[in-house]
Amino acid sequence: MNKLLLITGDIAAGKTTFSRILSERYHVAVFQKDTVKEILGDHIGFHNREENKKLSDATIAIMCHNFSQIAKTGNSVILEANFHEVEQQKLHEIARENQYEVLTLVLRGDEEVLYQRYLHRMNEEQRHPVHLSTTLHIREDFFRTAKYIRNEVVIGKMIEINATDFGYQSDAGLLKKIDAFME
Repeated sequence: MNKLLLITGDIAAGKTTFSRILSERYHVAVFQKDTVKEILGDHIGFHNREENKKLSDATIAIMCHNFSQIAKTGNSVILEANFHEVEQQKLHEIARENQYEVLTLVLRGDEEVLYQRYLHRMNEEQRHPVHLSTTLHIREDFFRTAKYIRNEVVIGKMIEINATDFGYQSDAGLLKKIDAFME
């Protein structure tokens, strides 16, 4: 059976990096929300948080469309984003219609560690401007958003992963579970 691997979870949990690692491991295409959003931001632009939010919504719509097209070919794929319940429902519907098995990896970590990791990203790394229009650098906003993300319903089969440190990315036991799914 064809496979759809969804990667979601906390901000600054390493979702994008892990999706890249898994894409290489399984030789399957990966679509990452941040990457698609950066492309849209470069070509369309944005002037405020509201327009940036529209880029996010368009990014998810593009990812759903891409999966619907890939599903017609029968190839497995990895999608990475902070998926809302309605977005997961759409992806699961496409998966069902095309006989895909779905597994969701949910990355969670200590909120204080993730907040410090987020601040490091914003202050020390050359982040794309589409990621800089939020107020998540404000502690209360980060923790409020983290709570909102954690309250999202995860549909279907899932593995919750402790992403407080990046050891999970090479954890033999975890990779064995994902390997079993991807076979």
